[in-house]
Amino acid sequence: MRRGLQNPRNSRSPLRIALALTLSSALATACQSAVKLEQQQAAGVSAASCRQGGALVVASAQPPLPGRVLAQSAANMLWARGVFEPLISVKGGDVAKPVPLLATAWKIGADDRSAVLTLRQGVTFHSGRPFTSADVLFSFKQALDPASPSNDKQIIGGWQIKATGEHEVTIESKTPLTPVLASVLDDTPIVDSQTYRDLTDGSKIIGTGPFRVERYQPGAQIVLVRNDRYWEKGLPHLDRVENVVISDSTAQLAALRSGRTHLASGLTTQDAATVAQKGGQFQLSRNLPAVYSLVLDTANGVFADKTARQAIGYAIDRDRIKQQVFGGLGDTGGLVWPAGAEYPKDLANTYRYDPAKAKQLVKEAGATGVEVPITIINNPQLQAEYQIIANNLTDAGLRPKLVALAAPDYQARLAAGKAGSYLSFRGQAGTPSLLAQTNPDVRLQGAHRQFTSKEYTTLVGAVIKAGSAPAAAGAVRELTTYMLDQAVQHVLVTTPSIMVKSTAVQGVAMTSGGLLSRETCLVR
Repeated sequence: MRRGLQNPRNSRSPLRIALALTLSSALATACQSAVKLEQQQAAGVSAASCRQGGALVVASAQPPLPGRVLAQSAANMLWARGVFEPLISVKGGDVAKPVPLLATAWKIGADDRSAVLTLRQGVTFHSGRPFTSADVLFSFKQALDPASPSNDKQIIGGWQIKATGEHEVTIESKTPLTPVLASVLDDTPIVDSQTYRDLTDGSKIIGTGPFRVERYQPGAQIVLVRNDRYWEKGLPHLDRVENVVISDSTAQLAALRSGRTHLASGLTTQDAATVAQKGGQFQLSRNLPAVYSLVLDTANGVFADKTARQAIGYAIDRDRIKQQVFGGLGDTGGLVWPAGAEYPKDLANTYRYDPAKAKQLVKEAGATGVEVPITIINNPQLQAEYQIIANNLTDAGLRPKLVALAAPDYQARLAAGKAGSYLSFRGQAGTPSLLAQTNPDVRLQGAHRQFTSKEYTTLVGAVIKAGSAPAAAGAVRELTTYMLDQAVQHVLVTTPSIMVKSTAVQGVAMTSGGLLSRETCLVR
């Protein structure tokens, strides 16, 4: 049997996909490290059974953005998958067990260039309209729209998607499907053609999911209530999910302790460890990994010079960032790819902290004393990361300058290619082929970085064409070697995000799109 995404009833050698993840806030090392807490609590998860009913209150650091449900967004991580469902779901990185949702079965052709999806019958949108193959075509068309926030455009653009029946869809691809299909299907929820335009202002938020939207207050909260017409009997367990915006870590901590919230995303590592240490009422939930990078401006200023870019690789103390910002969690190998068959492990740690060498390279580049603006999203975690980087660059002879923006302004500048040098955090969403087409710091189309070259384009194309390991290993190695030499993107830390949940909450399963709240419950 060919390796890759197969019918869930007949899966032997699954596609290696690590799911994307959204931002978790972290600041300083706690009295007991997050690593030790997470290890201790992994063995102590309650086995209590679910009870039907109840209300879950979730605290999120960012306000919901219904208009961005086709993106993997931190703002929508804790509510969107309760309302909008994809065709399949890959939970918690367990690619051996892809979960059928709006597709019940799938089969990839022997040439790895086609796939047939069987859609679930008897599904309706919250409006009562039946779900059919036309809705799949519409949703993928919207994801492909230039105005769409989806990161999967480059992949979807190489597909022909046809309705080959009322409940069947066929995909034909110009490049191998095995490395990308599961992630793209998981990342792209099905939206309602009749109300899609109303998502921008949130006036109508209609999906097929286990919950429907009862109330949406921009910037403040989104409240979900049980969908009594949900296609799977017995789900969801909860009657209600209230997502409230609490942007401050200290305020989230207080809300957990008082019992006003049951689940929180946005605590610093210090606050998360503090609340989890006391009384056994809360647990740390270690979720999917993200890559934190410094991407350099090659279009203007000092970093047009490769020597100056390489200097930054030696200037930054990655281990200090890992300890002080991420509580000791994560990897500092400096590669954008996830661990797997294609991972060129001998190229990890090409750049090690060497301030003397960094200072010498800055001098050779004629950059001593030059100002280097760095753009970040204005939140405590990235502020803390920037402070370490700024001290390191100052020691190397540069003059860093902070440009801190609100999230919408930051995203707008990156999308326009006007952010200059910037701190980036990206979900580590799967295979090198997938990342080469979806990660805005790596991909060719719609890239946020300024750098491009004929050689880079050729090398990225070779990774996409190669498909899965072992064929892809050589192509990934060549691209990685080139990326490290050009030193445009310096991967600082790859780390999981941390949420805190009450021990009364069970079934906290995550995918790249966020919390699968259909399975979440309160214990008896």
